[in-house]
Amino acid sequence: MNETQNNDYNVNDQTYEGGVVTENAVQSEINAISSQTTELDQKEKQLLDALDEILEKRSKKYMNSESLKRPLSSSERLAKGIVRKGVGIISLALVLILFGIVMICCLFSPAPDYLLPLKFSPVAAILLGIEIIVTLLITHGHLKINLISVIISAILVGGCCTMGVVLNRSYNMDKIEYNNRTIAAEIYDRSYKELRYLADIETMSIEVDLNPDGTGVTKGIDALSAGDRVVINVEFGGVYASPKTFAADCKKIIDGFRIMGIDITDFHFANQSSFHSYKLDITGKYLQDYPESRLSELVTHIYIEDTDYLEDLEDLENSEDLTNSD
Repeated sequence: MNETQNNDYNVNDQTYEGGVVTENAVQSEINAISSQTTELDQKEKQLLDALDEILEKRSKKYMNSESLKRPLSSSERLAKGIVRKGVGIISLALVLILFGIVMICCLFSPAPDYLLPLKFSPVAAILLGIEIIVTLLITHGHLKINLISVIISAILVGGCCTMGVVLNRSYNMDKIEYNNRTIAAEIYDRSYKELRYLADIETMSIEVDLNPDGTGVTKGIDALSAGDRVVINVEFGGVYASPKTFAADCKKIIDGFRIMGIDITDFHFANQSSFHSYKLDITGKYLQDYPESRLSELVTHIYIEDTDYLEDLEDLENSEDLTNSD
């Protein structure tokens, strides 16, 4: 029996109901079954992916239909309208409100600062930047710029700033001019009491130029500085016999202002009678310290023999000024 079985089986063969099946055939059959299983798994996966895609589309369609059926709230309608119109609408509205309030405050303020529009101008850029960021967050990266609104905002801001600068300059000029007239009146009132007995003053005018740099700082007579310009024009009455006597009265006026503690930049003295004309210009602080003898040398004296020459006096003085300047 054992010999018969050994003859029927060898190392690589097996007997099964009269048939012989090799190990290689079994292995190939297993491989075929596994490949079929893999193909079935892939087809099943593709089928599931297709089903998921169909369900997702139906879900989106259902949600869209539900959103169309559901009425939008006021905030949702506003946000949708803003996104559709583009960035720039909200910032334009806020810029209009802001600069309108600023200009109203400037116009009705007792001490207005017309540079406020210029100081608030960066706020317009900040508002536009905030609107861009909020729109990007709402639309998940989709951005639409309303170019017309942005241009109008820029023109509005630029116009308000320009108008503010012009109004501020005009306001400062008016304030400086008013301050100049006030100081001139104070100097006149104070000097009149002190100088009316020193010389025969026929007329006296005062020119004041405070803050030549245009800063427009308001100050009083006691706050005059070296940078302020104060000019005294004095017309003497009477008749002077010589330039020396004329220079003596000029020196009295100069010393009188110095005693009062008023810092004067320039003095211009003049006297004109039927036969004599005197003129003395004291420019700067250095000449104000000259004694009478030195001042008399600076007096311009014109002797007129005939009163008819008085009509040509002004032309003669102008020609002398042109000669001196040459």
